[in-house]
Amino acid sequence: MSESSLAPQCCSSLAPAYAHLLLRLWVGMRLFMAGLDKFRWGNGETTTFSISNYTELKGPPIAKLMASNSFLPEAMCNGFANSIGYVLLLVGVWTAVGIFTELGLFAAGLVFLSLGFGLACLPDDTELVGNIGLSIGLVALCLMTAHAKKFSLDGILRGKKKAE
Repeated sequence: MSESSLAPQCCSSLAPAYAHLLLRLWVGMRLFMAGLDKFRWGNGETTTFSISNYTELKGPPIAKLMASNSFLPEAMCNGFANSIGYVLLLVGVWTAVGIFTELGLFAAGLVFLSLGFGLACLPDDTELVGNIGLSIGLVALCLMTAHAKKFSLDGILRGKKKAE
């Protein structure tokens, strides 16, 4: 008997692909929902989502707080605060769909890293390790399973090319 025939056959060949799909969808959903939250104001029945909520209520107050608690100039913090909502939405969809999967996941990791830096610039950074650190770990795990991207748009298109 060969050594490969003694290896346990406990997992289907699709297990890594399922793992990658679940991780990638989680990362994409987390980024998208965090971006959507930037456009929210109110709670319950009074909740509204709009661009004006984002530009008036989220950007400038956060930028001032970041600038006053870090070495960063307020203009740089303003640029970050005014763009991060859109970046979260875009990278969230990009990651969930799985086009240029590895690049999208790398971008997701960089977005989480920038969120972590932004949180570290705020006086209460308790979310930094628990939330952002875990998210970066999940992105890294998702990148490690990217070879099994059968259920991403990349994987589907690659499968069609092999069939032709």
